[in-house]
Amino acid sequence: MSRRLRAFTLVELLVVIGLISVIMSLLLPVVGKARAAARSTACLSNVRQLGIAWQLYTAENKGRLLDYVWNTPKTPDVAWDGYWLGIADRYEVRGDALLCPAATEASKQKQGYGNRSLAWNGEQGSNGSPIRLNATTFRVGSYGFNRYLTSQDPEVMRITTFSDLPDVPVFFDCAWVDAQPIEQDPSFPVDSPADLSGSISAGSPDHWRFLLARHGRGINVAFADGSARWVPLEETYLMKWSPYWQGYRLTLPN
Repeated sequence: MSRRLRAFTLVELLVVIGLISVIMSLLLPVVGKARAAARSTACLSNVRQLGIAWQLYTAENKGRLLDYVWNTPKTPDVAWDGYWLGIADRYEVRGDALLCPAATEASKQKQGYGNRSLAWNGEQGSNGSPIRLNATTFRVGSYGFNRYLTSQDPEVMRITTFSDLPDVPVFFDCAWVDAQPIEQDPSFPVDSPADLSGSISAGSPDHWRFLLARHGRGINVAFADGSARWVPLEETYLMKWSPYWQGYRLTLPN
């Protein structure tokens, strides 16, 4: 007695393909959100490591803030080993720890500026700077430093000058190495960027450097008390950037 083989009909095959397509369309956004959450978590760990390195340096120097050293071409090691990048390296925070997983590819822009999805690139910088020692040795990163936390201001030499340390930003997602935003006034707020891509140029205001939607509509920030958290872009000006900062909520483009 012969046995009849049962095969899929064309209609049944199309139904199965349709069901698979529906399932994939439902799963892809979930997978994408999970990946974004994982990148944000890894980034938060990175800025926390940088914050710990900064705290160790500050404690070892009895609260004195680090020096702002940028260009020393005749003695390139001075700038390379100085500023926050040299200090982070001293405490073995380097390499991938300077890169947000959402912005690991180095920018090819002439000045080396990064953006939401690209890291700033020291290869485009000058020899004898914190981001480039020489033609073959340079740094690439996705984070910036609060430049108010340097000893360049004679009135702000020590961390004790600052109050509310849990609200003082130290490191954060950024399209450049540092930022020293101007405050202005809630009745005369700072200019908003055209979008939140983080694309900047040499003439862009400093606050545009961190107004980049890298983790949803926000950035990861390490604070002076050792904590780290995600901060919505509209609330970045509510952080205590300087000892005299008043702050206000920003109005930004969609």
